[in-house]
Amino acid sequence: MTEHSLWRFSRALHRAINERQPADLEALLDEDIDWAIFGPIDMYPFFGSRRGKAAVIDVIRQIADNFRVHRFDRESIMLGVDSAASMMRYSLTALDSNKPISLRIAHFAQFRAGRLTNFRVLVDTFDLVEQTVGYPIHLPRMAV
Repeated sequence: MTEHSLWRFSRALHRAINERQPADLEALLDEDIDWAIFGPIDMYPFFGSRRGKAAVIDVIRQIADNFRVHRFDRESIMLGVDSAASMMRYSLTALDSNKPISLRIAHFAQFRAGRLTNFRVLVDTFDLVEQTVGYPIHLPRMAV
């Protein structure tokens, strides 16, 4: 049995971020990859939609300039032949403030011939923003 494309992509992604070694990741990206990280673009300009390998590598460089990944735990995962989805918890450090950040994400990946063709990431943005600004955000009570 061969290794699922998600495992190769996951290792290469973390190496690209922490060790600033995007070469392995580049080899796993489709030339016309469709990539999106949904979250507060005003706070994190590398969030948002991108198309193409060069644009995705630029996003990875921006993430590497801002964060270091210490740990990630897969809370749940579903693998298909050419797809994967998982809920994950990341432990990061913001490089500008040396502040620890715990982050939950859900991601959805599609592969073709071992290359990532489509990637969607949903970030628990409320929790992320609270950690980034350093205080709890109190929302008005909503009428039921």
